[in-house]
Formats: sequence, C-alpha cells, structure tokens
Amino acid sequence: MMRQRGFTLLEVLVTVAIFAMMYMVAVQFISGALESRDQLNEGATELESAQRAVTFLTLDFEQMISRPVRDPYGDPQPAIYGRDDFVEFTRLGWSNPFQLRRRSEMQRVMYAYEDDKLYRRYWPVLDTNVATEYQEEVLLENVKHFTVRYLDRDLDGQWLWREFWPDPALAGQPVWQQRLPKSIEVDIELDNGERLHRYFRTVLNPWAS
Repeated sequence: MMRQRGFTLLEVLVTVAIFAMMYMVAVQFISGALESRDQLNEGATELESAQRAVTFLTLDFEQMISRPVRDPYGDPQPAIYGRDDFVEFTRLGWSNPFQLRRRSEMQRVMYAYEDDKLYRRYWPVLDTNVATEYQEEVLLENVKHFTVRYLDRDLDGQWLWREFWPDPALAGQPVWQQRLPKSIEVDIELDNGERLHRYFRTVLNPWAS
C-alpha cells in the first residue's frame, strides 16, 4: 500500500508567504485605485463648483440694471454698492414662470467673502423693511482671495480702478441720478491655485446727469 506524502512545514511557510505578498500587493493596488478615485471625485466636485459660480456671476452681472433700492429704514441705496470684498446690486431676469408669484422680476443680490467662503445672497423684495430676511448659499469654499474693483474716470478724465463704489464725489447726487462704473472686475483665487477672473460691463443710467 502506497503512503500519501503531505506538505512539509517549509512548503507551507513558503506558500503562506507567497499568499501574504500577493495580498499586500492587492491591498496596495486597491488602496491606490480608491485614492485615485477620491482625487478624481474631489477634482470633479471642485470643477463643478467653479463652473456653477461662474454661471451665477455671469447671469447676475450681465443682467445688472440701474435700479436703486431702499434699505430697511427707508433710506435710498445706490443701484451698485460695494467694497473690495463684496458687491451688492440690482439685476433683471429673476425667473417667475407664468407669473405665479406676486413679485418683481428684478432681484437684489450680493456677493460677499467671509471665512474663506464666497456667498451669494438675495432678497425676496427690492425695497426691504426690518422684517425682510435675505437668503444665502455658499457658491465656493476654500477661497483664498476674492477681490472686486470698479472702473471709473477721475477728475482729469483718466481711467482708474476703484476699490469701492459709489465714488464719494457722487454723494451729493440722488441715487437714481448717480452714474455707474463702466466695468466691474471680479477676481477669485482658490486654495488649490485655481483662479477665476472676469470683467463685466455695466449698463448706462438713463437718469444720470
């Protein structure tokens, strides 16, 4: 009768070592694949957020209108009001399908940079009162810089970029007669180095003197 020969201890150890190495290689491969997938998803999310922000900026700024508003205390405010880290203005084109809502198709919006985030805010009415609350959403996160500048002429007729609007020289004019800047520059830099840089031409104020 033939005796059956089993595996030696050395053969078992070699087999276990081979399977352990194969397991380690497989784990590293899967971990690398998962990390690459997460990086791709993160990049796609950042790209989608940037594209969405540019879409909102374009729709808002390109439909800007020279329409002043009243603040909660009844004081008139200019059609465009801003500094280097925020800008507030009135725009057309607020969709109201079939006129189902009793409101204007103009909208007061603001872009503000706070706590490394770019916010878009809007009000449900143009002329607000103390009970009016704005709605807001975060357009971009991980924002390194957000800068707004306003193109205008100085007293000598030379073009220059201002870091605020309106020009103090316009303070003595009623807000509905104040001219608008010729253009608005928006510059956004993200932590990952990506930059969104746009120029938007403004409309003429027909009542400006």
